[in-house]
Amino acid sequence: MIAPSLLGESLALQLSSQDNNLEIILDIKDINGFPKLILFCLDDIELSNSIKLEILRLKERWDQSPILIVIPKSIKLSSSDLMTFGSEGVIQDPTIELLKDTINIILGGGRVFKINNETNYKESSFNNSYGLGHWLLTSGLSQINRDLHKIDHIIEKQSINTLYLFILIGRRRELLTAKRLILWLWGPLEVLIESPVKNNIKPINKYNTDITIKNSSSKELWKVIYKRVNAKIQDDLINSTDELVALYSLNSFKRHNLLKTLLQEFSIIINKLDSMNNKEERFEDILKSITPELRANTLRNFIDSYDHLLKNGVEVSISDFLVDNAQLDILDDELPSIALIIDPILNNKPIQIDGEYISTEDPRCVIQLEMLILNWILRTAEIVGEEIISSCSEWPELRKYFLNKELVSTRELERKRNHINTKNQIQNLFRKPVRLYESKRLYYTVKNNTIEKIIIFEPRDDELKKLDWAQRQIAFIIELKDALAPQVQATIQYIGDLIVLILTKVVGRSIGLIGRGIAQGMGNNLSKG
Repeated sequence: MIAPSLLGESLALQLSSQDNNLEIILDIKDINGFPKLILFCLDDIELSNSIKLEILRLKERWDQSPILIVIPKSIKLSSSDLMTFGSEGVIQDPTIELLKDTINIILGGGRVFKINNETNYKESSFNNSYGLGHWLLTSGLSQINRDLHKIDHIIEKQSINTLYLFILIGRRRELLTAKRLILWLWGPLEVLIESPVKNNIKPINKYNTDITIKNSSSKELWKVIYKRVNAKIQDDLINSTDELVALYSLNSFKRHNLLKTLLQEFSIIINKLDSMNNKEERFEDILKSITPELRANTLRNFIDSYDHLLKNGVEVSISDFLVDNAQLDILDDELPSIALIIDPILNNKPIQIDGEYISTEDPRCVIQLEMLILNWILRTAEIVGEEIISSCSEWPELRKYFLNKELVSTRELERKRNHINTKNQIQNLFRKPVRLYESKRLYYTVKNNTIEKIIIFEPRDDELKKLDWAQRQIAFIIELKDALAPQVQATIQYIGDLIVLILTKVVGRSIGLIGRGIAQGMGNNLSKG
């Protein structure tokens, strides 16, 4: 365990009392061989580069030992920064039970990242339960942390002279020494003694980044991703975009069922491919048939298969009618290849993120795959929703079963269909060529129960070459605009400079001469008078 002396001794005592099988070494001189795990406890997040350098040195010395970083509750780094430290786990402000469970998971070959938590409780009850020691501890540490934050911010700018830098480093060293002194004087009561009021309160911890991977198998990876995606589509999502018109024409119950069924059908495909032999050889052939099959199964299963309605006096199965009437092979040009999701999960292939290939065990890879799956679910749900609306137009009895109340009217339904068709035509003729030429791709994701749009830059030159003549003209107009813009700007600037020259040098000087002549004439008349 690498930690400040007081914090290290306290944690070692509490962990040892919880689990007798844990042997915790606080002094590096007592280590024989390789440690099974390095517990790196930070009392304050200072400069991220120095922490990364320290972790790199630990990896060079004990390359076979996983590293678990324990960080305080208040930090100034984002979860994306903390996940780049290169450790097997980062956990923020844990309880002893959670820390012990995390240690066991990492020792078993897993990874745990629990960052940016929000604890819900009344802080006033904590302040009332302590006396002078607690007040001195909290007030002193808060003031020191504020000063340290300001100093670190100035140092990171790297725009100060060397003398001032040495003064700031010395001041920072003094503040850290004062912080250790306050912890030594008042810290033991805070660390070792639990408040009776605190024990009666049940805090609710919610980690914004909460990823636990118990092993490196494809099944465990998919289990983690499935759990995260399923949690985000449990509630009725708010559509903050101007897209997904067809999906939000469905009533809330059918819309929720459609999203859940798409995720379940995708999970079935993953498990089926994972259980096949020679999946590498047949992978490309299988991917070509996945989309129509998956959409058909979704139309069959997101409603009750026993539901029937009268159509021309005959009972007809709703699910069978939807499958027979739908076009299941419609392509979404903005949807990335499904191989980008399935291939890394099944074949343990790294994912390229920000120019760097990331292993599937990395939490950034989990977040990237989660975003891709959410985007795939929402876009596929929009296509399926368009087919349902088309079926409702042919079979009016389906409108009350699937659609919102206002779309039961034939006029409102046809207006909605025309709106969807117009949107698709504008997307295909104008927006698509522009995005391809600008190397942009539109993604949908879910944050805080809200669907949001994300624009991601990626090379799309191959798709640009496949555009038809009319679409290429849109891209050509944009290219022509970019080519002529500097010349037009230079011409306008030249004309503007010419007008300024005429107004100041010619017109302005002429007005000045006329005014001077009038002034002189008035002066002569006054002198004669």
